Amino acid sequence: MDNPSIPPPEIEATSVIRGAGGGASCDALGFLSVQIKWPRGTGYDLDEIGFEYRVVDGQAPEGLIPEGVVASPVSGRKAEHQFTWQDLPPQEQRPMRLILEVRAVTRDSQRGAPVRVAVTQ
Repeated sequence: MDNPSIPPPEIEATSVIRGAGGGASCDALGFLSVQIKWPRGTGYDLDEIGFEYRVVDGQAPEGLIPEGVVASPVSGRKAEHQFTWQDLPPQEQRPMRLILEVRAVTRDSQRGAPVRVAVTQ
């Protein structure tokens, strides 16, 4: 159920680290970090909601964006979501250009207004 009175989150920063292709198993992983700040006066504390991510433009690497609602530890009004994927070896990597839509989801499944964020690397 959509509820436009629930505001969009504020996206403070995004960062992408591509897989390095080294010998260790984690060297092949890519990392996407999204730092969120929850607006004041929403009627919800950040630990009472989760967030839904959806790719609206571009093509995400397989397994990057999970289906369903994402939650993470919070610090006041801030949270950070970290996503990983099995990246290609560096010589096969293509630039990443995505537009993600992020929206809050309450425990009773009300979906707030979305915000869009560009992810490039």
